[in-house]
Amino acid sequence: MLLFLVFATGAGAATLLPLGSPEYEFIYENLQRLDARSFDRCDFQIGPYQFDRDDFYVGPFESLRDIPAGSLRIFGFAGEDFRTAKESSASGFESLRAGLAAQPNDRLFVYGNFILDEARAKDDTYTGKKWRGFAGGVENAFVYYRTQRWQLIVGRFASFWGMPNSMVLSSRVSLDGFAYSFHWGRLTLSYRLARLDGLNPDKDSTDQFENRYFAGHRLDLHLSRRLRVGCFETVVFGGPGRQVDFYYLNPLIFFHGSQLNEGTNDNSFIGFDFAFKPRLGLKLYGQLVIDDFQIDSRDQNDQEPDEIAYILGGHWVDLTPSVDLKVEYSRVTNRTFNQIYPRNRYSYRGELLGGALGNDYDQWQARVNRWFGNELKASVLFERRRQGEGAVTDEWSMPWMEVDGDYHEAFPTGVVETSNRVAVGFTGFIKNNFFVDIETGIDWLSNYRHVDGERTSLPYARIRLSTFMFSTIGVE
Repeated sequence: MLLFLVFATGAGAATLLPLGSPEYEFIYENLQRLDARSFDRCDFQIGPYQFDRDDFYVGPFESLRDIPAGSLRIFGFAGEDFRTAKESSASGFESLRAGLAAQPNDRLFVYGNFILDEARAKDDTYTGKKWRGFAGGVENAFVYYRTQRWQLIVGRFASFWGMPNSMVLSSRVSLDGFAYSFHWGRLTLSYRLARLDGLNPDKDSTDQFENRYFAGHRLDLHLSRRLRVGCFETVVFGGPGRQVDFYYLNPLIFFHGSQLNEGTNDNSFIGFDFAFKPRLGLKLYGQLVIDDFQIDSRDQNDQEPDEIAYILGGHWVDLTPSVDLKVEYSRVTNRTFNQIYPRNRYSYRGELLGGALGNDYDQWQARVNRWFGNELKASVLFERRRQGEGAVTDEWSMPWMEVDGDYHEAFPTGVVETSNRVAVGFTGFIKNNFFVDIETGIDWLSNYRHVDGERTSLPYARIRLSTFMFSTIGVE
């Protein structure tokens, strides 16, 4: 493959739009609208996106699209997040990003940035170093290489499979490793390998350090200009002294079968997703992730409840001029993304690898967006969520082994907290140098914090303001 990458012919400029920051995420929301309005075979299901197409709106990040070969683009972001809600004091958190991008030739793109984030430093789940109230680190650092059929990314970067809030791999977590895709007509084969945070005896109640890794592969097929289907398999694996197994490097091997044949206890997932466009401007989509599914009923252990997650949604663009409607339902059963060994949980530094909010919940969302060109949007959100008492970080339990015969478990489990939210927001770029993201709303909650009969209402508001700059430095 490396020889092919070196000697293969190019396919236009190689440029990539990263994931992670709110400013970039707004651009991706624009590109999801383009997906709904297009019948071409562009792989919108795999991110990050290459954005050298003329119809890709990139707003103030136009300078990243075409970088002279003998130059570096340096950039900086300064942001302020203000949050307030009933029963909590108002707070403001600063964040600073700075980095560089380069395009040494048409096939190669280099990008890297660090971040100083006050909100992350105050997060109870954050375990890294702090400096003067800020958490710091390298957010992205990758090299992107492209030929006519291959795309390769090596370094630290975020990605998604299926949709940006994908249950299997979402855009919110940057991982160290590599990913590649091979495009052949209607087919696209994709692979990703990453190292996760290990379990440390000093804080994780393990006898010795346990390595953790993530591997995944998927195959997408464009059955027509209107219908795409994809199937995928991922695995979280590790253990004391364990390194990457060669069978998890093979994109054509069935990971779960290899795990069973090798006698290892890893946490494998399978699933599929689809996108169907009945007409231009209307996209129907869905994704199913299976953690554990019981087929046999031979002994009591087969009474373990199914552990699945799925999303079903519809995106209507220009329902009326410049007005979009997006409706989505998601559901995650209890114990999904968890496992008997904590090292096999589907997480990285306290965050799930996918876009799920945890487990043991379901959620309805309807959002109406009014766009003002590509630069600004106003939105109204309606949301209903039911959250059970289960959590991904719970110690593994097997209550089905404590009964004889059939075992049934309510969904969601325990005392269910129900929340209903209505919110309005305003997001976008102002004069190409400023970004604003405002949302205010109210949550009505029953069985608040899983206390039976406890009710409350929580008004809230959040504001993000940021500014950014780009400059060019010649290196030749």
